[in-house]
Amino acid sequence: MRIAVSGTHFMGKSTLIEDFINKHPHYKCESEPYYKLQDETVMELSLEPSLESFLEQLDYSITQLNEYANEQNIIFDRCPVDFLAYAMCVLEQDCLDINESEVSEKFDDVKEALNNLDLIIFLPITNENPIEYTEEDADYRRAVDTCFKKIYRDDLYDIFPNYRHPQIIEISGNRIVRLKKLANSLLNEGRD
Repeated sequence: MRIAVSGTHFMGKSTLIEDFINKHPHYKCESEPYYKLQDETVMELSLEPSLESFLEQLDYSITQLNEYANEQNIIFDRCPVDFLAYAMCVLEQDCLDINESEVSEKFDDVKEALNNLDLIIFLPITNENPIEYTEEDADYRRAVDTCFKKIYRDDLYDIFPNYRHPQIIEISGNRIVRLKKLANSLLNEGRD
């Protein structure tokens, strides 16, 4: 099964993946594009969000999913939807429409790459077991989460086929609950 864990920053994506890998060592983890690109020194990533940075990460994520299209038992830290959500947030802050930007040119590539996933685990911000967050700009984090919700819940950019492949499951709760919900999702799919 090919899984991606998705959501705004500081939601426990990497922690969930680490816990999952500990219980399912036959799965391989692919780090998020931000760190991969830093390691490969392809680009200098600043801490300031920029459309250019998100587009580079989006391209990398698309390539990553396409490269692993035939591999099983892999879990990705982020997927193309993540970078659409971040780009959308940056553009909205600049009062620009994503559909009138170069991001919209990527929608078909995103849609095709997402077909290489079986399951997306979306970690939304909820009032239930909120994740401790110490970064200064909590408003930005909430704004990005709102963009994620528009994409996943409303399919705002029509990037998911009508039959909703990959399956999208929202998971919240504490660390143990999240891991159990992910494991149950695999059982419901008849896979481990």
